[in-house]
Amino acid sequence: MRFVLSLLLLALLYKAHADELSDCKCWEGYKATKTNEGVRCQGILLLHAMDCNVPERPKCVCTGNVTGILTDSSGTWCSEYANGKEQRKWECENKAEWDKFYQSYPKEKPE
Repeated sequence: MRFVLSLLLLALLYKAHADELSDCKCWEGYKATKTNEGVRCQGILLLHAMDCNVPERPKCVCTGNVTGILTDSSGTWCSEYANGKEQRKWECENKAEWDKFYQSYPKEKPE
C-alpha cells in the first residue's frame, strides 16, 4: 500500500511539474526551464533568462536611410544617426501592427 501511495505521489508531482512548464510560453529562441527561481524562459543560444508569458513586441519595420531602431520611454522608433548623433526619428512603418499589439497589451504602451 505504501508503495502505491509513493507512486501516486510521484505521478502527481511529475504532473504538477509538467503543467508548470507547459503553462510557460516563451519567445522563439527560448525554452521553459525549471530554475531555483521557478519556471523561466532560458535562452537557447544566449545566456539570458526572462519571465514566462511576456508578450513579444512586433518588429519595427523601417525603410529608407535607417541606421538603428530606438526603444525609449516614449516608444519604438526608426532612427538615423550620423557622427554619433541622432539626426531624426520616425514611427515604425507597421503602425497598425503596433496599434493592435498595444490594444491587446495596454500595459506595454508607453505613456
